[in-house]
Amino acid sequence: MNPIAFYRMILMLPMFGLAVVSSAAEPPPPPKTPPLDNHAGKAIYMKLCTECHGKNGEAVKDKTDDPLRGKRSIPSLARRIEKSMPEDHEKKCVGKDAQAVAEYIYHAFYSVEARARNTPARVEVTRLTVPQFRNSIADLVLSFRGDIAIGKERGLRATYYGGYRFNDRKNQKNDYFETRDDQIRFDFGAGIPKNEQAKSFDAKGFSIRWEGTLLPEETGVYEFVIRTRNGATLYLNRHADNYDSWNGKKTIDGWVAPNNEIRDVKGSVFLIGGRPYPIRFEFFKYKKKLAQVEFLWKPPHGVLQTIPKRNLTPDSVPDSLTVATPFPADDRSVGYERGTSVSKSWLSAVTSGAADAAAYVVTHLDELARTKLGQPDRAKKIREFGARFVERAFRRPLSDDERKRYVDPHFDKAATVEQGAKRLVLFTLTSPRFLYPGYRGDAAPDKWDIAARLALALWDSLPNQRLWDATRNGHLDKPEQVANVAGLMVRNWRSRAKVRGFFHHWLELERADDLSKDQSVYPEFDHAMLADLRTSLNLFLAEAVWSDRGNYRELLLADYLFLNERLGKLYGRDVKGGFQKVSLDPTRRSGIVTHPFLLSSLAYHNNTSPIHRGVFLTRNIVGMTLKSPPMANEFKEGKFDPTLTMREKVTEMTRARACMGCHVTINPLGFSLEHYDGIGRWRTKDQNKAVNSTSDFKTEAGKTIKLTGARDVANFAANTPSAHRAFIQQLFHHTVKQPVLAYGDRKMEELRVGFQKSNYNVPELLKRIALTGALEGKERDGSKVSK
Repeated sequence: MNPIAFYRMILMLPMFGLAVVSSAAEPPPPPKTPPLDNHAGKAIYMKLCTECHGKNGEAVKDKTDDPLRGKRSIPSLARRIEKSMPEDHEKKCVGKDAQAVAEYIYHAFYSVEARARNTPARVEVTRLTVPQFRNSIADLVLSFRGDIAIGKERGLRATYYGGYRFNDRKNQKNDYFETRDDQIRFDFGAGIPKNEQAKSFDAKGFSIRWEGTLLPEETGVYEFVIRTRNGATLYLNRHADNYDSWNGKKTIDGWVAPNNEIRDVKGSVFLIGGRPYPIRFEFFKYKKKLAQVEFLWKPPHGVLQTIPKRNLTPDSVPDSLTVATPFPADDRSVGYERGTSVSKSWLSAVTSGAADAAAYVVTHLDELARTKLGQPDRAKKIREFGARFVERAFRRPLSDDERKRYVDPHFDKAATVEQGAKRLVLFTLTSPRFLYPGYRGDAAPDKWDIAARLALALWDSLPNQRLWDATRNGHLDKPEQVANVAGLMVRNWRSRAKVRGFFHHWLELERADDLSKDQSVYPEFDHAMLADLRTSLNLFLAEAVWSDRGNYRELLLADYLFLNERLGKLYGRDVKGGFQKVSLDPTRRSGIVTHPFLLSSLAYHNNTSPIHRGVFLTRNIVGMTLKSPPMANEFKEGKFDPTLTMREKVTEMTRARACMGCHVTINPLGFSLEHYDGIGRWRTKDQNKAVNSTSDFKTEAGKTIKLTGARDVANFAANTPSAHRAFIQQLFHHTVKQPVLAYGDRKMEELRVGFQKSNYNVPELLKRIALTGALEGKERDGSKVSK
């Protein structure tokens, strides 16, 4: 059975993890398109509207910035036209005329269906994005070492030795013990470890070895610091089964302790966020009075701190090849990152990354090919490794002819087998078949394409060994099997990393990369607090999405934050120690809408910003569109009476009719957050006046509702289909990196209905989106995907 042709059967198979979508739950059909050539609204539109909007709603330069495209219903459009169009001559198009124009433009070019009919979207062939390139190379090499599984336990395995050389002392066998430590932060003073098992240790000398996995959260350069009085070394991302053969390849070498004073020994490493890395940390005391050691890091956007327990696991994992080559930013011209632009700098970065990978593979060639120097069949095994390397990179088995074309020539023409392997890796990682995973000429898509698309959508990578085996063994031959496999993939650690990247985009977290505040207004706000707020948000997102009760509504309506002692003092809660889940007053906190990290980033350096907050809520949370303002209008504090509240200043600034076209939506949403100051603390007064967070808000359907604060906004978004569509579209774009319309003009509603029936479960939505990208789509460049 062809899995693509029968994908829609999945929707009728709840036992495979997908909710049933009954005929009663199907989205309502769009309004039937009437004849448009002689439509009554066409003549009115051509007479009154084309000067600004163009014949087909395409917008006229210097008249209107945005095309007439949107998600309003015909009645909502009619009300908008009657109230505000034509600009400065609103009474010219009212009543039946406004209704007729609304119906005409809706069916001619405004609605989703009209746009799909006029300019059908297509699934475009795209290259790997920067995260996809890095993850794909890392997983490609990892596939020859075994995959990574991360358990729930945190901390590091620790082995304590009575001897300073990581061994038993003479005449005292079994002079060691094993345990688990949450962090590496110990001050032994002039004594010995406080563990009961260490009571026989000699204070003159002992040693400790910590092993496990490091879990970095963001991609970038990490600075590591060993703070100690004694000897210590760090091995990071070295093959866990081969420490003794590293010949001094240490990330930090503090083995020689010149004196007994505290010193910092440093090292920096580029790491991929969400990817586990093996670590080994060794410490010893010998003939020194005092012993002390601490293991710290400074993550991207972070501050120097002891590495937290949550970022350490006792699991043993293979190392990962990490390509640190700087890349130009991926194209975001359509609102999300995608691999469409190809530039000289991008080609240069790809070549450099491939060269780094080739050098790495040659250095570890015998390990990856499972051979040894001097073995009679070493050259044969390395050729076999080369063939498997190309297969994994091209995401499908090679035919005999393909092996002769893509593998053998690199070894046949090389002076040494190492040189042949290097040429092969360079060729493979710069090949279009690796860089453009959706392109295979005119070949029809098959199960290997499905596996590759699932891996790219859910992991930003290529199939791991388990997915490769499932594909080869026929476990992706039927639609229900594909759904089962996708469900397992969503629970993989790679999917969590992908979702973290989505939230970074959806919540516009890059706003906070260089965030600073006026110290005279917010003296408590510094780099340490900003780093804590970022961590707090990340912990909240993980809890709201991946916990048993987590879902989209939890993201918006949760009444808790993750606070540590420092944040607790700032936000009015008595918290002792590290980060913990703290319940708050539900009338004052509502999920991401009121998270202090977002509220701080959507504010001025010395005050709140209802406009920034309102625009963010409009586009990202409520899911309504905004046109660009006719001209930039900078907020200048000095132009206003200093006794005015921020709400009064914004009201005055946006009073003009040209502004209120958008600010009638922006202002009520922004004002709903005025109870939160510029760093997200609850306040009741502004300029010694009571804060007013109440406004009348007009929905996209034309209904007026009263907003009294953030909780009302969150409730509206949690229960409104337009907000659900906005969230689905953002996740779809981040996951598949293609337009939703390329998969059918009804796909958005199908996804929305499924999302609702799954109780707004985000991992389930992620799975449905990945299945759509893997199995559906209209004609693409070079191939066709059946519906």
